[in-house]
Amino acid sequence: MKTVLLLTSFTLLFLLIIWFVFYIKGKKFALRDRLHKADAIVVLAGTRGDIRFLDGKLRTAVNLYHQGWAPFLVCSGKFSVKVDTKAADLIPLEELQKAAWDGRIQEKDIPNAAKTWDRNLAASYLRREALDMGLPPEAILVEDESLHTRENAEYVLDLLKKHHLSRIILVTSPFHQLRTYLTFAKVFQSHGIEITNFYADTGEWHPATWFLSKEYRNLVSSEVSRIKIYREKGDLL
Repeated sequence: MKTVLLLTSFTLLFLLIIWFVFYIKGKKFALRDRLHKADAIVVLAGTRGDIRFLDGKLRTAVNLYHQGWAPFLVCSGKFSVKVDTKAADLIPLEELQKAAWDGRIQEKDIPNAAKTWDRNLAASYLRREALDMGLPPEAILVEDESLHTRENAEYVLDLLKKHHLSRIILVTSPFHQLRTYLTFAKVFQSHGIEITNFYADTGEWHPATWFLSKEYRNLVSSEVSRIKIYREKGDLL
C-alpha cells in the first residue's frame, strides 16, 4: 500500500511539474501587466480562423474602456481571416498584388490572402461592435489599412501622434500578445509611447491549459517561428 501511495505521489508530482513548465511557457506569450490609466486602448483585428479570438479581444478592450482605464479605443487592421465564406468580403487580387509590389506583403502570400483575407472582419467590424456595446462614436479611433502586425504598429503610431496620445493598453489574443508587444515596442521605441500589455480573455486559449489542445499547441509553435523570423528581419525589439 505504501509503495502504491508513493508511486501515486511521484506521478502527481511529475504531472504537476509538467503542467507548471507548460504554464510558464504560456505566460511568456500571454503578457498581462499591472493596469494603470492610459490614453487609449488598442485592439487588433485578426481571427486565425476563429471568431472567438476576434470577439474576445473586443470584449476585453471594451470592458477596459467601461472600467475607465482609457478614454479612447483604437481599432486596427484591414482584415481578419474569414470565418464565414458566404459573408466574406475578400481583398481583391489586384490590391494584394500592389501591396506585394510595394513591399508590404510577400508575393508568396498572395494566393492564400486572396482566398481568406476578409475586410468584413476588420477594424470597421470592431468599431460597429464597440458602438453596440455602448461606446460613443467620438471615443473610437480607426485605422483600417494595416496588413500585418508591424503596419498595425506604424499606423496606430500615426493616430496616436495625431491625437497627442502617449500611453496605450495593448490588447490582442493571448498567444499573439508577445509578438505584438515586441513589434509595437520596436516601432514606438523612439517616440516615447508607453505600452501596457493586457492579453484578451478569448474564452478558449488560456496560459494554464493551452497545451491540452493540438490546435493551440500549433498556434504557439507558429508564434515561435514568426518571432524568430521577424527578429532576424529586425522587426522586433
